[in-house]
Amino acid sequence: MEIYDHLANKETLIIYMTKDEGVGIPLSGGMLTQGSDTRILQDSYDYRPVHKRTVKIGERLTCSSVVSSLQRRILPTDWVVTSVESYEPTQDVPGFREVTIAYCERQPLTLEEFKEWVYDTGVTVSADSFGGDEAAYQAWQDSQKEPVVTGVG
Repeated sequence: MEIYDHLANKETLIIYMTKDEGVGIPLSGGMLTQGSDTRILQDSYDYRPVHKRTVKIGERLTCSSVVSSLQRRILPTDWVVTSVESYEPTQDVPGFREVTIAYCERQPLTLEEFKEWVYDTGVTVSADSFGGDEAAYQAWQDSQKEPVVTGVG
């Protein structure tokens, strides 16, 4: 007999926040949040299978920066997870399967460590991306080149 799990397809909300109640991050938002701080560093949703949804102690938070239309650069932050708590909802129709709070402490990196952490992500575009159409792939490559600007003499 199979047991019905009404939360089977619901995601896990993960909230990364500062462990120290005295440490806050200034909120941006103009007059509405002027002078206000938050302990929340980042939030995310985990849609992986339930048995793979874990936040690990020692995990370093990262952020990303746009390098090009096909590439992002992942950068480490000073924040590292030092403890984790999970809460399951008591309501019958929750917005998510569980809420995980990952408490973080500031652990700055040296310049050398920072450089080791930085990496680029991106999409590899090939003729296969265009269904094997070499002409379409070549046209796309040409569209990605920087235009050459020449002066009028």
